[in-house]
Amino acid sequence: MSKFTKCINSEIARTFYALVFLFIVVYFMVIMQQVSDNRFLGSGEDKPLRDVGFEWFNFISSYSVPDIMVFSSLGIMLVGVTILSNSWRKRLIFWRRFIWITGFLYFYRGFTIVSTTLPPPKECVPIYTSNFRDLLQRGSLMIVGADRSCTDNIYSGHTMILTSSLINWFIYGRFRILKLYAILHAIAGYYTIIASHLHFTVDVLLAIFITYAIYIIYYSLVRSAMLKRYHVELGHPELDERLNADVQYQKIAHTPHILNRHLIPVITWMDGLDLRWKSIDLTATLPMTQPNREMSYASGPMVI
Repeated sequence: MSKFTKCINSEIARTFYALVFLFIVVYFMVIMQQVSDNRFLGSGEDKPLRDVGFEWFNFISSYSVPDIMVFSSLGIMLVGVTILSNSWRKRLIFWRRFIWITGFLYFYRGFTIVSTTLPPPKECVPIYTSNFRDLLQRGSLMIVGADRSCTDNIYSGHTMILTSSLINWFIYGRFRILKLYAILHAIAGYYTIIASHLHFTVDVLLAIFITYAIYIIYYSLVRSAMLKRYHVELGHPELDERLNADVQYQKIAHTPHILNRHLIPVITWMDGLDLRWKSIDLTATLPMTQPNREMSYASGPMVI
């Protein structure tokens, strides 16, 4: 393999690809926000929606409060997890995973924003753009925080970042005090988002659930990819299929067809698993390689 090939297929290169993906997705999302505002301007609707959070929580008049809560949560998490990671490779893995997942969440958010345009939760002047050039120019201002749309409601990007920070502390944090801090910071942030009328309560609830679901899917696929590779290293790549076809296993699990298997190669590349397992003897780390370990779902009793 040439030096150039190694360079464009390295941990650093794949992190760069993730950053490019995130940049493109963020531009797409801010364009969708402007489209939503334009649709709202033409709807003739301006009545606010009733919201239980608005009725229960004391009103906070400034958007800067939830902004501070979100950006401080994000900054502390990124710096903290980077410091706790004890090698540059682990830091790249963490950053790349965060970037990819954030990109997927923003990409999906772009569609939810424009599919159903809700009225602004607070008095606001929607963005009006007359052509594609205006969309790009206002989009650039929105990316750097110099402009803000009014109808980018479902789902809450602020809540998404708070929830991502909380999840990453639970994945990578070593100390309970850090996890406790993350929980309290997230709860306080959720409160300020609703109390300031930055988002409806439903925007916050959906963002929490969707963010958690995307993280679960991503990390579950990482685990599936690793288990599949372990079976290959053991010389039994068919074990996954045999397990799924095992009658006793299906009596318990009842999963005749497994979803998302086609995504395993994609996640393998995105996460850089294929780069890392080339340099590690996986079989030396497996409990399954211990003497007398029986793999009952292989053909006949198999002892490794």
